[in-house]
Amino acid sequence: MKFTGLVIALVLMCACSHQQSAPTVAGAEPAQKHVDGRVKAGDEVLQGEVLDPESGMIVFRGIPFAAAPVGDKRWRAPLPHTPRPGVQDATAFGPACPQLQGNPEFYRFLTQQLGESPDIVPPMENISEDCLYLNVWTKNPNRGDKRPVMVWIYGGGNSNGYAQEPEYSGEGFARRDVVYVSFNYRVGALGFLAHKGLSQEQAQGVSGNYGILDQIAALQWVRHNISAFGGDPENVTIFGESAGAADTATLIVSPLAKGLFHRAISQSGGYPVDSFYTLGEAEILGAKIAQHLGLEDPADPAQSVKAMRELSWQAIVQGAVDAKAGIYSAVNIDGWLLPRSLAAMYQTGVVNDVALMIGSNKNENYPWIKADASASDLAEILQEFPGPYRGEIEAVLAKNPDVPVRLLIDRLGRANDFLCPSLFIAEAMAKRGKPVYFYYFTRVRPGGEKLLAYHGAEISYAHDSAYAWLPANETDRALTATVGQYWVNFAATGSPNGDNLPEWLAFTTAAGQYQELGDVVTSRSGLEVELCGILDRYRETKM
Repeated sequence: MKFTGLVIALVLMCACSHQQSAPTVAGAEPAQKHVDGRVKAGDEVLQGEVLDPESGMIVFRGIPFAAAPVGDKRWRAPLPHTPRPGVQDATAFGPACPQLQGNPEFYRFLTQQLGESPDIVPPMENISEDCLYLNVWTKNPNRGDKRPVMVWIYGGGNSNGYAQEPEYSGEGFARRDVVYVSFNYRVGALGFLAHKGLSQEQAQGVSGNYGILDQIAALQWVRHNISAFGGDPENVTIFGESAGAADTATLIVSPLAKGLFHRAISQSGGYPVDSFYTLGEAEILGAKIAQHLGLEDPADPAQSVKAMRELSWQAIVQGAVDAKAGIYSAVNIDGWLLPRSLAAMYQTGVVNDVALMIGSNKNENYPWIKADASASDLAEILQEFPGPYRGEIEAVLAKNPDVPVRLLIDRLGRANDFLCPSLFIAEAMAKRGKPVYFYYFTRVRPGGEKLLAYHGAEISYAHDSAYAWLPANETDRALTATVGQYWVNFAATGSPNGDNLPEWLAFTTAAGQYQELGDVVTSRSGLEVELCGILDRYRETKM
């Protein structure tokens, strides 16, 4: 078992236009008061579903925020959606973007570890290349006030994921007077494939990163239209988990996202600061995929692209997996959306002006490490690190000789992939004077001994959206109330504190304060200081 590709393997379970500026979408006319769940936004009249007439809770589903990226629009930056006449039904979710069944398989794995039948989790069926839709949960959009806006970015390794996963219901946030938005973005080969032929047809000379451009287009839609739903376009928080948090880290530094949000929450997504994946490398992987599909023409890259655009999305998605070309769904350093590596941009302070909440879970990798892991498995993993650093890491781990090897592997994986990169980001933002709050999620659900505080465990607590098969007791219910309120307070004010919650101290580089979110909720300091110090020095050699 090696760390190379470990993050992507884990989250897989669980374009640039001719314009010089970021992608744009159609603006909106002034906000209209709703009647029976009706608003006017994006130059369209939208009819949502009233979930609770007494509280005024309404959900608007399947709102197009960009044109369908089909045909010649495949592998291009999102283009504006053309408004439709008449009243539009906004009660059904839009399709998920093309992908395999990675996220349902992730949830089935969790159910099995909790002793439940995997049949509880249905397969994903509504999939289409016409997938750029968003959803809004709100209460009484005609109240006349301006409420904090929280925009959710799903995880799934940028190869899987969709906004309508049951865990991502926005009702829990809307009950706390937040306007909650979720949206789909292109994933996998259709969202991140780069190719020389694609780069040649773009004014910026780049390709790939279409999924991030989708996210920027959704945020532009929010800025233009969210006031119609009672939201404040000057108080927008983006937040996501895993790849959604990794993409959040990219948006924090991208010049194309400047001014589109004001706060950010990163849940287990620090790992891209260790990525130095370039556009050139991405184009090579794209050529390998085209070659596997029998369509690569090195003498005429444009012809390769034309031929790939004529294939079905199913052929592209499966072909990219079968090609085994490498991790093609990562964000590449293209000099436009991402001018330099994340590590370099954070280290030099080239970041957008946002407050940050960031953190990691205690046992990110544990469920996916074999139960009988041995010392030889750990030794094989350590070979991933150059000699001097390997010896230092071994010395730190050796200080706990009685800890099972499986937990030692989990500790190193958590530190390398999630915790230490997240601390690196926190330190970089704090040094620039940005408000930073760090958390460490440690709660193990009753009956969750095979999972511990696993990758993604905190999502249902923040969203107050636990599945029926997720066991819970009074501790879990209390933690759900606390975590959800922390998230909402941060979105509203830039600080998680208030509402008689346990005080959460702001992070400083000197003390490294963090909030433990577990059986107890309390402030502590000094997470993995030795191990992260080693890994930070190793990262500097690659920058």
